[in-house]
Amino acid sequence: MTGEDGEAMDITTIPDNPYRLLTPGPLSTTKSVKAAMLRDWCTWDHDYNAIVQELRGKLVSLATKSKDYTAVLMQGSGTFCVEATIGTALPEDGTLLVLANGAYGVRIRDIARRLRIHAVVNESA
Repeated sequence: MTGEDGEAMDITTIPDNPYRLLTPGPLSTTKSVKAAMLRDWCTWDHDYNAIVQELRGKLVSLATKSKDYTAVLMQGSGTFCVEATIGTALPEDGTLLVLANGAYGVRIRDIARRLRIHAVVNESA
């Protein structure tokens, strides 16, 4: 891994994170992923756009063989992305099935309620 100045980076100098999957995301990522996040990517860079286009294509291919769809990458927390999906993919007269086994499922139910979308909650331990 190299830094912006082209110098080699020693990822062993990145301190270990004492957290253990309290929340998914950067808190629980490996040192090598955190080191990769140290590089700034600009939306006008060809390399950045190539990476994003490839990722979007792979995501669509997981969902469908049709060429009529695209993927939109969302920046934000998991809750932000879930709220955006619920708010755009479900009509107000739709019903959302929430499989809740903890606080995150309850949060999804609450989001649906605030958006006035009926939610059926299946709670399990």
